[in-house]
Amino acid sequence: MLIPAAPEIHSRLLNIISDKNNFQTTIIAAAMFKKLIENKKLGGVNCIIWKDGGIVYEESEGYKNLETSELMTPDTIFRIASMTKPITSVLAMKLCEEKKLNLHDTITKWFPQFKNMKVLKNKSGEYEDANRPVTILDLLTHKSGFTYDGFLGGDIDSALTHEQWIKGLASLPLASQPGEIFNYGRSTDLLGILISTIEEKPLGKVMEEKIFHPLEMSDTFFTVPNYKRNRCAANIGYDESGDIIHLETVPAKMAFKERPRNLKFESGGQGLWSTTCDYLKFAKLFVENGSSNGVRILKRETIELMRTNQLTALQRERSKLLGSSIFREHYGFGLGLAVVLKESNASMPCSGSIGSVGWPGAYGGWWSADPVKKTISIFLTHNMTELKQLAQGIGFELYEAIDIFSNYSRKNFQAIAT
Repeated sequence: MLIPAAPEIHSRLLNIISDKNNFQTTIIAAAMFKKLIENKKLGGVNCIIWKDGGIVYEESEGYKNLETSELMTPDTIFRIASMTKPITSVLAMKLCEEKKLNLHDTITKWFPQFKNMKVLKNKSGEYEDANRPVTILDLLTHKSGFTYDGFLGGDIDSALTHEQWIKGLASLPLASQPGEIFNYGRSTDLLGILISTIEEKPLGKVMEEKIFHPLEMSDTFFTVPNYKRNRCAANIGYDESGDIIHLETVPAKMAFKERPRNLKFESGGQGLWSTTCDYLKFAKLFVENGSSNGVRILKRETIELMRTNQLTALQRERSKLLGSSIFREHYGFGLGLAVVLKESNASMPCSGSIGSVGWPGAYGGWWSADPVKKTISIFLTHNMTELKQLAQGIGFELYEAIDIFSNYSRKNFQAIAT
């Protein structure tokens, strides 16, 4: 399928265009986005920057749907993938404040299936006994030993019941001893099922009651209502030459083409859809010390704990994702999201002043909240790359686009500050 020429960039510069240097930086960033779209390396993107109580930059460009040539719009709804994890983590901390769970509770309190867990000792397949049970804190910091696997259905959609899913996960060995090292994986999905079990409601319903409704996040859900589906970004991936193409469904069978309405499993790790404006309302919690637009969700001390690194230097050094170091010396991990420990020009997994937080999504979503400069940057797109393609160098233009936006955000904040 041929992709028509990229549309004119639709960008809205609000408070900041009066600054000449800032305006020039914006033009450069917009032109580079346009080049990636014209070269068929990026489908479309929505960006937003918020500072000190107001949106200072908002941009919507490219395509929402390659097949129909529909243009991207500011209200486009995206799969946010692992940007779901911080929301589930905030919800868990809400239950902590309500005394319904404790960070040091063991998961066996609710799920006895996880008693007597085995740990993979070496690559030869030898096992040893877990030296202690997995705790809620282990789940929030990904130090549980649970990793991703192909035995529990798709990462986003699974036909398994909660009971079947728990039984399946408990039958697998841990990749490391609980609390030993950061292992990215199923921890937040298990946390979501735990929350649903405690509240005796679907996870999405608990999120709606405790976060989405209070913050007026009306476009965030696990299942997009029929009357809003025309606003959803279509799936966009890459062909063998590295050019973007329309996809019928997400790669690696992570989700069903059409999510059945009666599906019980809701992925607390990567299942939500959202918009830039909705996610901004959530991200403000980390800048406004637990409140957003005057609505308090968490106590200040709870948010401060979430923004506090929980990994030792050795754990940061040993933490890997797809064979690459995640944190290095610049980043740590708090409760459910990355934390900036040292300022740098890096954009992954987030950027900003020391204490800034964020966590990206597999389909191109990225955000950072900087409590020092009172700024939030959000970037959403649908660029879906398979692992084998990444190994071939296909799809890295997405990260170039995120770098463009992240670097622009930093320059923008500096310009406003001066």
